[in-house]
Amino acid sequence: MLRLRIGLDIDGVVADSFPVFIRELNKHYGKDITELKTYNMTDIYGVEWDEMSQFFHDNMEYLFSAPKPMPGAVEGINDLVESGHEIVYVTARAPGAEEILTCKWFDDNKIYRNETFFTGGLSKKFAVKENEIDIFVDDFMTNALEVASLGVPVLLMDSPYNQGKLPQGVSRCYCWDDILCQINQFIRSKSHSGLPRSSCSR
Repeated sequence: MLRLRIGLDIDGVVADSFPVFIRELNKHYGKDITELKTYNMTDIYGVEWDEMSQFFHDNMEYLFSAPKPMPGAVEGINDLVESGHEIVYVTARAPGAEEILTCKWFDDNKIYRNETFFTGGLSKKFAVKENEIDIFVDDFMTNALEVASLGVPVLLMDSPYNQGKLPQGVSRCYCWDDILCQINQFIRSKSHSGLPRSSCSR
């Protein structure tokens, strides 16, 4: 059986972070946002990036510890590891305090953790290339497009902020069962193109 190096984003793929972020931002700014229509939260809340960045810095410990794992993520990751695949986490979170809190979150939630790369907001494209990742899972369309440009297949976790036509090499998925299904089909095809369409309903 083909063994893969599988790259996983954290927020929105492994950690169900955005409901927590939205709830706390609503409290802070007196808003009633129910979902993110765009990935750029500064636009949604009408603030400058420096102000949003300060909010996350001041509330970092809670924002990075409160989220639950995405449904099925713990079991899905364990299944991949038990099947002999290598897991590499690639996140836009920054080294330092964010890294410490992230590692603690993995330990607290008993999620397998081996290699983790903290890009600090820089393009994930370079981390994916450097680590020779075979297939990547993310929820941010820009990351998906950049990684797919390398010829690396991308599974895009469906979210309100990543709707639109997908280019070749990017396949939408709707749940962790779907991720596992598509990875297994990718293995059987022994090809880095033509990922199957999603089989998981919304």
